[in-house]
Amino acid sequence: MKQSERRKQSSDKLINAYLELAAEEGVSALTFDKIGIRAGYSRNLAFHKFGSKSGLLDAVINHLHDSMEVVRQEANLETLSGLDALLLYCEIHFESLEELAEIRAYFVLMSEAIATLSDVRPIFAQSHVRSNTELRRLFTRGFDDGSLRKGVDIEMATMMITTQIIGMSSQYLIDPDFPLKAAAAELQSLIRNAYGSAMPKRVWNESPSRAIATASRLRQR
Repeated sequence: MKQSERRKQSSDKLINAYLELAAEEGVSALTFDKIGIRAGYSRNLAFHKFGSKSGLLDAVINHLHDSMEVVRQEANLETLSGLDALLLYCEIHFESLEELAEIRAYFVLMSEAIATLSDVRPIFAQSHVRSNTELRRLFTRGFDDGSLRKGVDIEMATMMITTQIIGMSSQYLIDPDFPLKAAAAELQSLIRNAYGSAMPKRVWNESPSRAIATASRLRQR
């Protein structure tokens, strides 16, 4: 194995250890000692690679974004109209929230940062900027292909979708009885009605859910 491959492997193991501990034991378990032991390395390696806990958190969040991009690519999001791509984006998020502990860990970490007024809050704010950038890209596609109404305030629309996703995800983790699938379907309906054009559209989710299949493949990695 090349040195660059070994470096990536060790980074991935440390990131996965971080997410596993966050999901299983909460934020209090996220010490360099525990992360290193879970990953099979020393505390010094985790500190050496990331420099600080905030540096490690930043790497973890980028890893999650990259993983979700892979899921969307595997679901062929790029072949869809702007509207259908927005709907699939939401579907993939909620399917992944149910299926993947690492996605749930993200919201555990974010909630802790808010509750303690932590200085890592800007890292989560930047994470949401990255999500909004992707949503703006899909809105622009929809304006171009005619599936979304021109004249929609793209900044307000992306903010509303992002905050709905964050709120629904948090509620799902707080309340085990929260009807996530029904709420997700309602959000999709709201997106269609608020932003969709009058042109006929192919409804991607009439077929077996690509979101479920791709989330399951990611879980098996």
